[in-house]
Amino acid sequence: MSTGHVEYASLNGTHIFKLIGEVRAQSCISLDKLLARIEQQENVVGAIVDLTQTTFIDSTVLGVLAKLGLKLKQAHHIQAVMLSTNPDITTLANSMGLGQVFVILNYCGDPTVCTQALLDDNVNHSTMLTTVLDAHKTLMKLNKNNQNMFEPLVKQLEKQQDDMECASDTEPQHNA
Repeated sequence: MSTGHVEYASLNGTHIFKLIGEVRAQSCISLDKLLARIEQQENVVGAIVDLTQTTFIDSTVLGVLAKLGLKLKQAHHIQAVMLSTNPDITTLANSMGLGQVFVILNYCGDPTVCTQALLDDNVNHSTMLTTVLDAHKTLMKLNKNNQNMFEPLVKQLEKQQDDMECASDTEPQHNA
């Protein structure tokens, strides 16, 4: 179980994402859903990802953040800002290629920014699988090293997803 969480705030088209503690795949389902809604908005002027209170971040979360950075660049021509004060987190983000889609700053800002926790609702195996798969596919797009590193995982996840779809297609339909 994750001991971290994601908080969010928005003001006049600027979106702030604050990742606190050990943030793992389970914590980013709501974030991924939120990104889909933000992508559809027209008044997006900026985004800040605050990692100053992040103690651990897994590759799925990094992939979701990469997706955020890529979508903002493509849809809104905005380069998002990532704040990090933990050298390990900064090195990890850079090694995964996030420096290509974010301006990464070492910043110790005001920890009392008014964000609210994103709630992890409707988390099921299928939703988790889709989020993890999409996040890792996004990381693979950033650089060749990521592509080589995550290709076996992505193939395995795609097979699981196909197996789940086949199983649901072969289940008998019950008419009420």
